[in-house]
Amino acid sequence: MLENNPNQQQQQDHIILFLHERHFTSKIVPQYANEIISKWDSNVAPYNKLTVYRTPSGMNDDWFWMHAALYNGGSSSTSSSLSSPSSSGGVMAITNDEMRDHHFQMSCNQSFIRWKERHQIYFDFGLWNKELNRRDVILKYPMAYSRRIQWIESEGGEKGGGGKAFVIPLPKKGDEGRFVDGIHVADEGVPEEETYVVICSNP
Repeated sequence: MLENNPNQQQQQDHIILFLHERHFTSKIVPQYANEIISKWDSNVAPYNKLTVYRTPSGMNDDWFWMHAALYNGGSSSTSSSLSSPSSSGGVMAITNDEMRDHHFQMSCNQSFIRWKERHQIYFDFGLWNKELNRRDVILKYPMAYSRRIQWIESEGGEKGGGGKAFVIPLPKKGDEGRFVDGIHVADEGVPEEETYVVICSNP
């Protein structure tokens, strides 16, 4: 989100907005919106933190932002666009698109799904904000950890010693979006909160 507060401009990450060029034609853009589009292309704050990329006709615009996000978002040392407080750095993608029709065509689609879990921000619109003269934008950031079976370093509890633990997440309400097919339905009695099975391995 672009901020109009001058005190927040230094912390503002750079945002790249990908839109198909058809969205800029006179048939689609109402006359009042021309002023907004001209601000997007200006170098006046906060729009100096925004780059609008018009994807060419005849091409799928999703591939452009996906390529840019994956190319620039793999390093935790990157401090580029759309970083969230919950992320380890790199690029964050704001979209509600699950991209199933795209990652099915990838040669390593499971790697993309793991990337998506940590870098995708979902959005929604809330109530009308009188001060901003628009509806509030609600952003849902990814979790700071991945709900997948994994090894973690353990502290060893009261006995000490440390070691590693094998963590297995159990199903919960709302897990439907975690699966590629998108048709998983949570069973009756599945809890809403997160539960895990932890198997400790002491050295």
